[in-house]
Amino acid sequence: MTKERNAGPLITAQTGWEEAFLIGTEEELLKLAENIVKAVKSAKSDDFFGEEVKTSQFYGVTGEFSEVLFDWLVVTKDREQTIELAHKVQGL
Repeated sequence: MTKERNAGPLITAQTGWEEAFLIGTEEELLKLAENIVKAVKSAKSDDFFGEEVKTSQFYGVTGEFSEVLFDWLVVTKDREQTIELAHKVQGL
């Protein structure tokens, strides 16, 4: 018996063009949107790279063939903190 694979939605990148694509059926994309809203609403206070934020586990929301697989959703206080944390995660 083979296990059915989670085929979507997928996030994929086109190398050389600096483009990324979110691809899936209408049902898969709406489910992803629902999962994002649920994760934001259920996020709890946490420390992330030394910053006070809210986090929520965010596993399994994209298909297994996606180039991007999420672990956590992080809710920041403002745009400045978003950019600062992005730089910390990327090691900049």
